[in-house]
Amino acid sequence: MPSRITNYEKKKKRNQRIGLIIGILGLVLIIGWVAWSQIKPAAERQDTGQVFRKALQEQDRETFRKLVYLNNQPLKLAETNRLMSWFKADSERLERTISEIESDQRNYPKKTEAARQDIFELKKQDGRFWFDTYVLHLNKQTLEVKTDTEATMIQVDDAPVGQADPDASFKVERFPGEYDVSARVEANGKTGRASETVQLGDQKKSTVSFELAEQVAPDQKEQYGVDIEKLLEAEVKARTGKSVGQMTDYIGQSQSEFEKTFGPPTNRIANRAVYDGFEVAYENQEVESLLIDLNKTASELEAVAGKPESKSTETIGIVWKYPASFFDELLGWLNIKSEKRVIERSGKMWLEIR
Repeated sequence: MPSRITNYEKKKKRNQRIGLIIGILGLVLIIGWVAWSQIKPAAERQDTGQVFRKALQEQDRETFRKLVYLNNQPLKLAETNRLMSWFKADSERLERTISEIESDQRNYPKKTEAARQDIFELKKQDGRFWFDTYVLHLNKQTLEVKTDTEATMIQVDDAPVGQADPDASFKVERFPGEYDVSARVEANGKTGRASETVQLGDQKKSTVSFELAEQVAPDQKEQYGVDIEKLLEAEVKARTGKSVGQMTDYIGQSQSEFEKTFGPPTNRIANRAVYDGFEVAYENQEVESLLIDLNKTASELEAVAGKPESKSTETIGIVWKYPASFFDELLGWLNIKSEKRVIERSGKMWLEIR
């Protein structure tokens, strides 16, 4: 009997030891599993670049919002959607960004100065266990706007941001992303417009240039001064008593008809008749051309009419060459009937009608 009890107790103790060992092993496994389930995410969370990549690949908005900060605050949903779409839209942009994150993390707290772009500033947070945790604070990007026209109004995503001029640098700061930049200017009774889509963040500084001068360039008549038409009419009227149109009508008329109106000249030089304030050239006793004194020096006329495109010397004097449309726009249909030129002679300016 005593021997049988002893065997039973031995068996019982052995079973207890086995149960204890199994319990300990189970507890160790449970503790290990719990620890690993907590340590593994913490370890993965330390690899900030890959967390960023995975959040984009899996459209994990919650992780992205916890990872990326704007103005020291977690992203709002609209900002999250916009930025996630922007990063995924260009694979090269995404790889550059991840490379920047990883480089900054390796060199933390120093910034990677050689980076092509500068989208984020890494900031360390208290991590779990012995692992570090980082968040990404968006850096504002610089947009430089250039224009060839004074007082150009600039808008970014339809919101006015200021006025740009050709001789001054105009800069705008915005967080990374895609923006529609537009320019508008009013001059000479015209409106010039242009727009361009800009990706802020692909470079450390982005530049957009608008060329609006051609859109608002003055008409030919305005370019050379609105007073030139009045000047021509006034001076021709003062010298001849007739308008430019009336004097143009004399081209091709007979010498006798012309002298019937204006009388005999004060002087004759070859085929030219000299009157007080104008001259007439005849060909076969018909009026070939008229030369009318504009009562202006070269500098005075230039101040009103603008600089000519070029000058050429001919027998009659120095011919000021303006664009072909100059007199067309000033005198309209009258110029179809004859050619008109500005002549510099003996320090004075003349209008030739021929």
